[in-house]
Amino acid sequence: MNHLSNNKARGSALTPLIGGIVILLAVLFFLVKLATSGYYSDVEASTPSATQTRIMPAGSVTMGDGTPVGQRTGEQIFNKICIQCHAADGNIPNAPRVTHNNEWAPRIAKGFETLFNNALNGFNAMPAKGGQADLTDDELKRAIAYMANQSGGNLEAPAVGAASGAAASGADASAASSAASDSAGAAAPAAVTASADGKKIFDTTCVACHGATSAIPNSPKITKNDEWAPRIKQGKETLFKHALEGFTGPGGSLMPAKGGNANLTDDEVKAAVTYMVNQSGGKI
Repeated sequence: MNHLSNNKARGSALTPLIGGIVILLAVLFFLVKLATSGYYSDVEASTPSATQTRIMPAGSVTMGDGTPVGQRTGEQIFNKICIQCHAADGNIPNAPRVTHNNEWAPRIAKGFETLFNNALNGFNAMPAKGGQADLTDDELKRAIAYMANQSGGNLEAPAVGAASGAAASGADASAASSAASDSAGAAAPAAVTASADGKKIFDTTCVACHGATSAIPNSPKITKNDEWAPRIKQGKETLFKHALEGFTGPGGSLMPAKGGNANLTDDEVKAAVTYMVNQSGGKI
C-alpha cells in the first residue's frame, strides 16, 4: 500500500510541472508571434502588409546612424569622414582645417566646381571622395559646402531629398529661359538685375578674399575705402581686365582669372567688381 501511495504522489507532482512548462512555451510562442506580426505577413495573403512583405528589398545600405546613402547631410559626412583630416584641431599637412578661414580662403577662391572636382577625383595626398567610395556627388558637395561655410565661405549645397540634379537643372534652365524671354528688351530691369547679381557673385565667390574680415594679404577688403582708393584710380577698365584675366600684384599676391570661377560670364565678373567698388568709396 505504501508503494502505491508513493507512485500516486509522484504522478500528482509531475502533472502541474508538465502543465506549467506547456503554458510557458505557449506564452513564449504567442509573444514572439505578437512581436513580429507588424513586420512580416503571410506572402500568400492579399493584404497591404502581405504585399509589402513580398516586395520588400533584401537589404538596404545605411550609414550606421540609419541615414540612407544619398540622404546624408554635409555635417553628418564631415563628422564621420572629413573630420579625420579637416578637424579644427587637425595636424594633417596641407589639409585646410574647418573654421580656419585663412587656410580655406585661397581654396574657396578657386570656386565650388574646382573644390568638388578635387574632392571627387582626389588631390595630392587626399584620396578620391575622402576614401569613402559610396558618397554620392550631392553628398560630397554638401560636405564641401559645410566645411567651406564654416570657414568663411558661402556656398550653396544641394538640398537633401531634392529632385535629381538633371531634373532640377532642366527645370531651372526652363524657368530661366522663360524669364529671359519675358524680360527681353527691358533696359531698366536689366540694370537692377546686374546690381543684384554683383552682390550674389561677391557673396559666393569674391568674399573669400575681399570680404571685410578676410585674412588674405594684399587683397582690398570691401568697405575699406583706403585699400580700394589706389585701385579705383586706375579706372574701371583696368579693374575689369585684372578681374577677368587674373593679376599678380607687386608684392606677389595672386588674383586668379574670374576669381577662380571659370563659369562666370564677363558681365557677371564686371557686376561683382562694380558692386565691390561702389561699396568701398567708388562709383562706377
